[in-house]
Amino acid sequence: MSSTIIILLGVLIVIVVGFYVFSMVMRKKTENRILELEERKELLFDLPVQEELDAVKKMHLVGQSQTIFREWNQKWIDLSSDSFADLENHIFEAEQLNDSFHFFRARESADDSEAQIEVMESEVEAIRAGVAELVEQEKRNSTKIQESLDLYETLRDEITDNQEKYGTVIDEINRHLANIETEFSQFVTLNSTGDPIEAAEVLETAEEHTIALRAITEQIPDLLVVVDKELPKQIEELEETVHKFEEEDYVLPASVNLENEMKAIQDDLEEAKALLDSFELEATEARISSINDRINGIYDIFEREYKARRSVEKRVNILRSYIEHTRANNKNLLLEIDHTMQSYLLSDNEKAAVRSYSEHLDILEGEVDSVLEAVKEKQKPYSALGGNVNSIIEALEDIEKNQISISEGLANLREQEKVAQEAADRFDSELRIIKRYVEKRNLPGLPKDYLDLFFATSERLEALFKELGKVRINIDVVNHQLDTSTQDMEALKDATDDLVDHAVLAEQLMQYANRYKASDERIAGAIARSLQLFDRARNYDGAFNEISNALEMVEPGAAERIANVYNNHKEKPDYR
Repeated sequence: MSSTIIILLGVLIVIVVGFYVFSMVMRKKTENRILELEERKELLFDLPVQEELDAVKKMHLVGQSQTIFREWNQKWIDLSSDSFADLENHIFEAEQLNDSFHFFRARESADDSEAQIEVMESEVEAIRAGVAELVEQEKRNSTKIQESLDLYETLRDEITDNQEKYGTVIDEINRHLANIETEFSQFVTLNSTGDPIEAAEVLETAEEHTIALRAITEQIPDLLVVVDKELPKQIEELEETVHKFEEEDYVLPASVNLENEMKAIQDDLEEAKALLDSFELEATEARISSINDRINGIYDIFEREYKARRSVEKRVNILRSYIEHTRANNKNLLLEIDHTMQSYLLSDNEKAAVRSYSEHLDILEGEVDSVLEAVKEKQKPYSALGGNVNSIIEALEDIEKNQISISEGLANLREQEKVAQEAADRFDSELRIIKRYVEKRNLPGLPKDYLDLFFATSERLEALFKELGKVRINIDVVNHQLDTSTQDMEALKDATDDLVDHAVLAEQLMQYANRYKASDERIAGAIARSLQLFDRARNYDGAFNEISNALEMVEPGAAERIANVYNNHKEKPDYR
């Protein structure tokens, strides 16, 4: 029992000692923090805020600057009278709580004091910065005013020394100079009476106005030259051109009214001068651009009419000769058609077309008369007449192109006849060659389908010769028969090749097969059937197929080998 008590006492002692140590540590830690807060408070309180405020107060500020100063001063009064005392109480409270071992409450009170002092530090910093800005603004004003005045005085002197450059605009320029000078006077008043902030704003405005006026004065002389000299000279030259244009009896398009356009140009010029006097430079430039566009537009019209006149006068005189030339071509073409119709059957299209050209030429001749009359009487603008002349020439060129096409078509009839006649003669020769070629083969006879093809080809060729022998040839019929005969001849040549090749090969294969006749009944039977097809039926294709199939059974590849030898050594037929 006694040992248990001893243990419990030991544990109790350890707990007590531990709590004591913990308390001392916590108390010391909070104490150090309170000391740091006290130091921060003293540093903040010792800042020369009041001295800085007093120094600014001696500047006797007014207006906006005074209002701003009062705000900063009142904030400092509030801080120094209330906030510092409140902060002092919070720090003292934390110290008391810490000494009485209320550590957690002491820490909370220290936290509140730290938060408060951070706010106060921020506010004091803002007060000092605001007050410093007032002082700095006055210094900047003192430095800036001379630069701005120098800029203004330089501009004023330049304007005064070169007043002749600005013409009537000088009055408006002087008014702006006076306004800027008033702004400088207002600045001096504000700055000297203690309102550096508003004074700075006025000074900045005065400087901006000075820079803007300089930019304007740099543009004005050039604009004055344009509106007072260049444009009036251009208008004068334009008026002279208009007078000359009218003297030369030019006619303008109905959409163009020169009198109204010239008045609009003068009105625009007066408007440009008024805008320039009012310093509306962009509007002035826009008006100048409008005047130039109007002037250039009139010159473009004149140039178009001048060019049109040269073109019309150059080409109108050749129109009659062009029409006569086309008429002569038409007459010759009709004669050529009549001559061609003696030898060829023609449709009525060619003659009708040529006659329509004659009618069209009559219309075009009337149009030429109208153009010449308009030129003589000055009835239309040359640009419109130029369009009429272009239309007439295009119509004549189109007629001439069609005439050439018809003439070439007539000439081509003779060429087509020649080609057909040569082809017919060639086909006739080839028919005779084919006939002799087949006869030389000494065949037992010819298959009916081959004879039908031969005679049909011969009959179509005779029809072609008959058509070519007519007094008036229908070239369309000739060309059709020529196409048919060409196809027939190619088919006949192919059929002749097959006929002779299969007949010869059938004989060669039967001769080769005789070596197997005694030993193979199949071959003997095939030879017999092939001979029957060859001699009696005149079916050379069948004979070839019969014997070649039989040979393939006893000697594969033999028929193909014999055929290859034949094809490699046979002579090319004369009809090929």
